[in-house]
Amino acid sequence: MKISAGRVAGFVANPDPGITAILVYGPNAGLVREHCNSLALCILDDPGDPFRAAELTGAAIMETPTRLADELLALSFGGDRRLVTVRDATDGLTKSLESALDAGVEAEMNAVALIEAGALTGRSSLRKLCEKRDDCAALPCYADDEEARARLARGLLTEAGIGIDPEALRTLTGFLGDDRLSNRREIEKLVLFVGPDQTATEADVQAAVGDIGATTMDDTVFAAAGGDIGQLDRAIERFWAEGGEPVGLIRATQRHFQRLHRVAGQIETGVRYEDAARILRPPVFWKQSGPFQHQARNWSRGQLELALARLGEAELVLKTTGVPSHAACGRTLYAIASMRRSR
Repeated sequence: MKISAGRVAGFVANPDPGITAILVYGPNAGLVREHCNSLALCILDDPGDPFRAAELTGAAIMETPTRLADELLALSFGGDRRLVTVRDATDGLTKSLESALDAGVEAEMNAVALIEAGALTGRSSLRKLCEKRDDCAALPCYADDEEARARLARGLLTEAGIGIDPEALRTLTGFLGDDRLSNRREIEKLVLFVGPDQTATEADVQAAVGDIGATTMDDTVFAAAGGDIGQLDRAIERFWAEGGEPVGLIRATQRHFQRLHRVAGQIETGVRYEDAARILRPPVFWKQSGPFQHQARNWSRGQLELALARLGEAELVLKTTGVPSHAACGRTLYAIASMRRSR
């Protein structure tokens, strides 16, 4: 059964009891884990019960293909429902899952397989299996967009008894990224900074969360847009060393160039930089205002459009092909830095 992105939250809150296998997948690793944790609590009162729950990895099942069927067909004490969680699943799981489900039809299986996977393309055999079978559900978890980030922020702040000004909320959602887990951590920093029974202001957001503007990701993005090859070398190496993801870096660079394009377009029509930059949300972080202004004045709108096209092509390549992602991302950023140097 294919669950559309708009129906995922409803399914997670009230999963279909007739479903035997639930695949939760997508590039938003934090949201994948969040949904899996919520589903586990819906399936079992205590997902940590060793007599009713088991956890496997995709690699372990590939080593012993019958392991998944054995766990799903095993009986718990008292005959209660069991939960089998599979982490790090890939297409290598497909045949084992299909065999286990077919065996369960005849044996009246009383267990649920909760499968956690990363990004799966439309060609994925695991995704296709779970989308076509009536006893399975496939739940996509895409990157948090601005609306999802705002909804998450309001929810967590409300739970903590904290209000937030509309302007501060816009600034906060702009600082947040694509991944749910990372966003939760940043919002929790704001919760601790503001304290209960208070209202978060834009100044609070800048103080508590704005320091992410000084991360290696932003250093890398600004170095590429500034044409500083030496700084780009150092920043991208630090970014990889800290476990940064190529797709996330490409998307961050796209957002930066979209903001530059908006301001540069206004400047080309005769608008003062200060007036053009004032409409950006979130506003340019004060530590980066100088470099951002320099870049907005020195990139033409046409060159920015070429850079955005190149970034869009790079994201597509990273998501749909098997090329080495770090190398492909690095080549794109160095090419963009060279565009700036050639002007």
